[in-house]
Amino acid sequence: MGASVLVKGTQIGAITGVDGDFTLPNVPSSAKTLVISYIGMKTQEVVIKPSVKVVMMPDTEILDEVTVVAYGTKRKQDLVGSISSVKNEIISNSQATSVSNALEGAVAGLQVVSSSGQPGQDANIVLRGIGSISASNNALIVVDGVPFNGKLSDINPTDIASVNVSKDAVSNSLYGSRAAGGVVMITTKTGRKDKVAINFNGSWGVAQRAYKDYDMATDPGEFYRLSWYGLRNTYWAAGKSIEDSNLAASQDLLGELGNYNAYIIPQGEYLVTPDGKLNPNARLRYNDSFADALFDNAFRQEYNVSASGGNDRTDYYVSMGFLDNDSYVLGSSYERFTARANVNSQLKSWLKVGTNVGYSKATQNGVQENAGAASNPFEVARSWAPIFPVHAYDAEGNMKYYEDGSPMYDAGNGETDGTSKRPTATNQNVIANMKEDIRETVYNNLTSRSYLEISFLKNFKFTANYSYDFTNSSQTVFYTPLIGDGQSFGGRGTKGSYNTTTTNFNQILAYSNVFGDNHHLSAKIGHEYYKYEYQYLAGQKTNFFNPNNPELDNGGQMQYINSYTANHNIEGYFGMADYDYSNKYYLSAAFRRDGTSRFLDRWGNFWSVGAAWRISNEAFMEGTNSWLNDLKLRASYGTQGNESILSEYDYAYVYTPYQDQYTVTWNGSELGYSPEFYGNPDLTWEKQKTFDVGVDFRLFDRVYGSFEYFYRRTDDMLFKRPVAYSTAGRPYNWENLGAMKNTGIEFEVNVDIFNQPDLKWTVSLVGSHYKNRIVTLPEENRENGITSGPFNLREGKSRFEYYTYMYAGMDEKGNAMWYMDETNEKGEVTGRTTTTTYADATRYFIGKSALPDFNGGLSTTFSYKGIDLSIATAFQIGGYAYDYSYLSGMSSSFYVGHNKDMWKTFNPETGQGSLPIWNADNASNSFTQQSDLNLIKASYFSIRNITLGYTLPKNLTQKLGVEKLRIYATADNLGLWSKRQGFDPRVAMAGSDDEYGGYSPMRVISGGINLTF
Repeated sequence: MGASVLVKGTQIGAITGVDGDFTLPNVPSSAKTLVISYIGMKTQEVVIKPSVKVVMMPDTEILDEVTVVAYGTKRKQDLVGSISSVKNEIISNSQATSVSNALEGAVAGLQVVSSSGQPGQDANIVLRGIGSISASNNALIVVDGVPFNGKLSDINPTDIASVNVSKDAVSNSLYGSRAAGGVVMITTKTGRKDKVAINFNGSWGVAQRAYKDYDMATDPGEFYRLSWYGLRNTYWAAGKSIEDSNLAASQDLLGELGNYNAYIIPQGEYLVTPDGKLNPNARLRYNDSFADALFDNAFRQEYNVSASGGNDRTDYYVSMGFLDNDSYVLGSSYERFTARANVNSQLKSWLKVGTNVGYSKATQNGVQENAGAASNPFEVARSWAPIFPVHAYDAEGNMKYYEDGSPMYDAGNGETDGTSKRPTATNQNVIANMKEDIRETVYNNLTSRSYLEISFLKNFKFTANYSYDFTNSSQTVFYTPLIGDGQSFGGRGTKGSYNTTTTNFNQILAYSNVFGDNHHLSAKIGHEYYKYEYQYLAGQKTNFFNPNNPELDNGGQMQYINSYTANHNIEGYFGMADYDYSNKYYLSAAFRRDGTSRFLDRWGNFWSVGAAWRISNEAFMEGTNSWLNDLKLRASYGTQGNESILSEYDYAYVYTPYQDQYTVTWNGSELGYSPEFYGNPDLTWEKQKTFDVGVDFRLFDRVYGSFEYFYRRTDDMLFKRPVAYSTAGRPYNWENLGAMKNTGIEFEVNVDIFNQPDLKWTVSLVGSHYKNRIVTLPEENRENGITSGPFNLREGKSRFEYYTYMYAGMDEKGNAMWYMDETNEKGEVTGRTTTTTYADATRYFIGKSALPDFNGGLSTTFSYKGIDLSIATAFQIGGYAYDYSYLSGMSSSFYVGHNKDMWKTFNPETGQGSLPIWNADNASNSFTQQSDLNLIKASYFSIRNITLGYTLPKNLTQKLGVEKLRIYATADNLGLWSKRQGFDPRVAMAGSDDEYGGYSPMRVISGGINLTF
């Protein structure tokens, strides 16, 4: 049904009916040939006869032209909406544990926000920018037609057949309230109606830290000299002469650093002399770096095996996979086992059934991220002074040992030479902690998708789909009583079990028919019920009897035990209709009514309309046929909602955010309660309106792609309005307020430079640009806006334009100066002046934005005979960010790790310096303060993956009984170029690196073999 039949050399044609029938009136007697085509099938030419029978054969080169859409599939040429397909090699070549991390630079308008490089960690996927201020901006993940709440890392990427990204209203409105952030549709593999095919893929490689860290003073000698420099400048700024300051810094240096001396020096001499140089008589006593002990190359191995086959009635696909991915960070690893079975059967001519079941078990051993400097390995490696050793040493530089013969750790309590005491984080040693502590999570995940499909009355089809997803996360966190955070508690252990259950049941009645020769109508109506349940159970004890047993029955004192169950339900009714005439004119409309348990006002309506015009099929375009293969103009408009305001970690999620919540209290004798959260009964849907217009094209049968413009407006924004905790008893209120809009352009361009059987080379470029504006705010906020971090929500301004302090240079003593408003007696601003007191400075809109000017990706695939090569990259141009991880190395404290840029601070001896003076006694002078001085360009270019493979000739492999044998080498995260060494702009979208010592990305270089039998 739906194949195109054309009399060759004419415009006379028809579309086949449901049984493949067609009629061609007024065929010229001179006509000899019919051209029959269908997307995904090989085009055939047959001789004209009164009756023609043609069996269409699949064309494997263009099968991807059939695109997954909401609740079904469509031919790509029939799409009215904006849907992009991710190239198969992007997924198959990537070694990321989660498919989300493989999508960077793959689709126009898609941004991957990954705050952690820990294996097994998912990234957030954001489409067409930020559409909400406080609610979720993440895309809806749909797996095999059903919304998915689990971890994408639980899905084996080798089981994925396709990934399609849906961005506009006409494509997403059928998902109603959950699709305001766009939809990522993942389809897993099915069997083939052919003989059994068995595939094996094995790879072995090395995992290492992907990119260099910041340029820190890691040499002990340079660190001492740099600390001396800062101490000397602090003394000078306090009024001492430069000579006295030089001498005082030499005298006091080791005392400021807890008397840690990594050198042996003659009695009575200074480690750093008054001229700022390292004592030439100093001899290195130890060089025991935390960074060297924390990070090392690790081994990675992965094995996948699958079998697929079938006959004309049944097809099946079964697979198993195992991944063992140790990380380059001490104590961090990820192990995953997956299994999948997908079976479809045509039981009767009118009845088809199928089930798709997946299971995974993953064990993740993690490390502290975004935590205190003493327990976060990245922060320790970067921000701890390199003079603080991992192990304890005596005065002669000999390592000390415990009674059992194991090396003694330095915990900052005088273990090294008996006199040193670390100025910060005493009783801490991250190496000892990571070897003794436990941070393990075990995930068990089961997903199932089952359907029953009944065809009746020739043009009708009824489908019932039921899905059940279950995930159990069992977590053990144990802090040893021997050292570190757990010592003062006699050990501290936490056990948690967290169950997530999601069920989804929908019923769809579909109709499809061809009227006459050129009218095609399809329609669907349906009902869907979604239920989400989260069960939380966790307890903690301290004072553990056996320091090596993390089980709670080994702990003596209960700290807490807690449990709750959270529920979220959605019920929806929907309908849609598509019409096309002669493969030229297309109309589409959809409507959905959703009810949610999150709001007191339960129900919301969402709809869309769209149209497309295939210009290239018009008669007046016949003269362009030699170079214009396809040209389609499309447009859509519609509404969507957003109710994703809370996560299971926010207390109000437990019940309903429109009701007041209370905490039960017990003072030892009386039971009571206290307010925890004040609900808002007026809270309602965030409403989004989207307009999209695009052009799809194909030129010279080589250049193809699309250009799009979009407009996206959000009204009744869900917002966490800050309130004074001291008076309100809570940090914020949830409210609906104001409106915001995004406008932007996107493009995808592909060029088949060569497309011969033995030589193929394709280059692809995707890119996007968008702007953001706050349209309206409540009356009381219109003049001064709402300040949020370094931003201020203000009508007419971008949500991401910085509202911060402006650096005005240095005075003659190297002190930082800041701009401030001058006012008259009426309080009116009359001008600007400068101040050296940071607290007196004024915040301004500075004309710089966290939004990039442009982002996208460039990729290429090349094959010649048996050789194949693919390269995937991503880039961003423009935008600014606060690089807080860098600023942690610019602290004025003497005993923390120093970035080498501290040498650029004002030097009172020379009067030179590009940064303000290093003065530990003047907070106003700290260049880590929030200001435009610390904004950095967020442009970057990254090489995401390079894969090189060779497929042996069939005449060789068939002798071995192998249908296909391919060997390959592949590498992920080969390079990142940004404005500053160590700075990764990809970890956040809100104007900061958001790391504070976060998990740096991992590079994986592997070799492998792929066998098909």
